[in-house]
Parts: sequence; structure tokens; C-alpha cells
Amino acid sequence: MVRTGNIGLVKKINKQIVLKLIREKNNISRAEIAKITGLNKATVSALVDELISEHFVSESGVGVSTGGRRPLMLRFNEAAGSLIGIELGVNYIYAVLTDLNAEIIWERMCHFRTDEKQETIIEKMIAMIHEAIHQAPTTPYGIMGIGIGVPGIVNTEEGIVVFAPNLHWDHVALASILQKQWPSYPIIIENEAKLAALGEKWFGAGKEFANFVYISAGIGIGAGIIIHNQLYRGVDGIAGEIGHHVIDIHGVRCSCGNNGCWEMYASEKYIQRRLEQENYHSMLEEFSVEKVRTLAERGDKQMAQILAEVGRYLGIGILHIIYSYNPEAVIVGSTIGKAGKWVLEPARDEVEKRILVKNGNGPFIIPSQLLEKSCAIGAVASVLEKVVMPSELEVIS
Repeated sequence: MVRTGNIGLVKKINKQIVLKLIREKNNISRAEIAKITGLNKATVSALVDELISEHFVSESGVGVSTGGRRPLMLRFNEAAGSLIGIELGVNYIYAVLTDLNAEIIWERMCHFRTDEKQETIIEKMIAMIHEAIHQAPTTPYGIMGIGIGVPGIVNTEEGIVVFAPNLHWDHVALASILQKQWPSYPIIIENEAKLAALGEKWFGAGKEFANFVYISAGIGIGAGIIIHNQLYRGVDGIAGEIGHHVIDIHGVRCSCGNNGCWEMYASEKYIQRRLEQENYHSMLEEFSVEKVRTLAERGDKQMAQILAEVGRYLGIGILHIIYSYNPEAVIVGSTIGKAGKWVLEPARDEVEKRILVKNGNGPFIIPSQLLEKSCAIGAVASVLEKVVMPSELEVIS
């Protein structure tokens, strides 16, 4: 495709495309890059030389000859820098330090009380980021940025947590608070489910799909929507707030102020209510979905029944997602996703039973690959996408 444009911009975009291709293939020659991209060999060679001088690419050895000289193979240099990813949960902070391939170098989990003050939580986050920076290896670029996922509505451009009902946060300028500590680092604030979708797209179960919806089902429910390989945020950033889609107008009161929100029926909250109703009070003291799943696996019919109920409600919501986005796949993550077949099979059954078009070509409903690390890895991916290589590029000649 021939387009006119600023020469510097054209070169930058083409270089990013070449780098992205090298990262994805991880052993590719200059000639193969030219063939795939349509760029001429001289241009590819010049761009690769620049990427090598910038430490993002290295030559990994000699490849197999296809009739001429054996080609020098290229690989992405994941050790060019480090990235920090943070997930701020309802009662925890999870931090990772990774290389540029999202391989974890260091990680830390910190819990806090659900009634903890906002300032105290942010102080704990700052302390964990300081610790991550201290653990970072010496690399050409050092720390290349910090990505943070939060459970709520986010103004990503300004780095403001607009509303996080489960944290009771309202218009918190988180990016500017952190930028005072680290003015030279790119800092990205985004909704946790959106980042988890990005994590699955770059490094997990979403790699093979151009269009999918990731559902983060834990204490609450949110979604990240990938359309044509791009994260969809919507006009005001509220795309994906599906946990607050009402499925029963006379239902249980939600923390957002409405009644009958989906997340009151297909999340940990529902399991906890059911355990209380069935007088399993001891299980509520140190509650986890994994404990419930373990009991179901050991033959506890009541636990299996409760998980199946969650799965059916999950299926109802997934059906709405299918009608709205018609995705190739729905990826279920967070703690409910870790319950595996105990919730996914009832969810699939519910969708199959209720879907209008019964042609067997419905979307895959699959578990997350990154599990509890999805958001933090997605936070890393958001920095990688912004600083090193955008996810969707088109060669300009």
C-alpha cells in the first residue's frame, strides 16, 4: 500500500513492524522479514542494524541455507530493559518485575484490609515499586515504565481512577501521585480487566484470536474487549463494566448502588452468600474459591452445586457478551476462572441451551492461561505496547 507521509514517521512505523515481527518469530532472517513485510532488503537491513545498535535485537547464529549463503538469524533481546506491572486488587497489591518478554524476574504480594485508607494503600504500592526497582538487573534501558491495573473505571489519558466501587475510590489522580516519585518513567493506569485482556492477547490464551472478550470474575466482574487485535475502551473508558449489567431488577444490592448486578451472581460474592445460607460459616473465615473447588473435587455435592450455580449465572452473562460482540472466544480469568470445569462446563451448557443460533460455531469459552497473573502481565504489556512496539501497525512504503 503506497501512502505519502513524514519520512521520519514512516521509518519509525516500519522499524516497529520489523521489531514486532522479530519478537513474534524469535528466529528470523533479514530475507524472511523482507518477504513477509514487503519492504526491500536494503531497507530491512538498515532497520535491523539500527535495532541491533539500540540493543532491541541481536544476531542469534547462522540459519539453514536455501540456496545461497547461510543467513544470520535475528532474535528479540528481552534483556534490553525491565518492566514493572502492578495489580491493585480489592484487598491486595500484586507486583511483578519482568524482562521485555514478560518473564518474571521478581514478584511480591501484599494484602491490606478492605477498610484501609486510600493513602495507606498508595504508600504500600509506592514501597513495592521501590522494591521492584531495587531488584531490577542492569540493562541498557533500565526500567522502561510502570503499568498499573485497578478494579474500576479509569481515565487512562489522565491516569485518574474515576470510580472504583469495591475500593471506595472516587477521582483519584493515581498517575500524578506516582509521577512525583518517578518523573522520568512512563506510568500507565488502566482498568484491571482491560489489562488482563491485553496480557492474554500478548502472552496468554488470546494470542491466537483477533477478537475476544476476557472476563475477570473474582470479587467483582469486569471485562476486557479485544477487537481486531486492539483493546477497546469505549468513549468514556467504561466499555467492559459488564459486572454492573443488571440481570435481576429485584435482586441483591450491589456496591455500585444498583440491584441485581451480574457480579452479585457470578463472582465470589455469590459463593460467599450461598456458603452463609448453607451454614458453612467456618469456610468464610479464610475464604477462597480454590478451597470450594477442592471440596467439589473430593466429592462434596453441595460445593459442586454452588459452583454450578455460579457457572450458570456466568453463562447468562456470557450470552449477553456473545450477542453484543460476537467474539471468537470468551476467556474466563481471575479466581472464578481457576474453578475450571466446575463453573465453565455449566456456563457452556447455559450458553448452548439459550443461544439463538445453534450451529455449533459459537465462541470458545476457555480459561485464562495467565490465571492470577493476567492483570500484572497485562500491565507490563501496556508499557511494552506504548514504549517499544504498538500492537497493530501497517507497513508504509
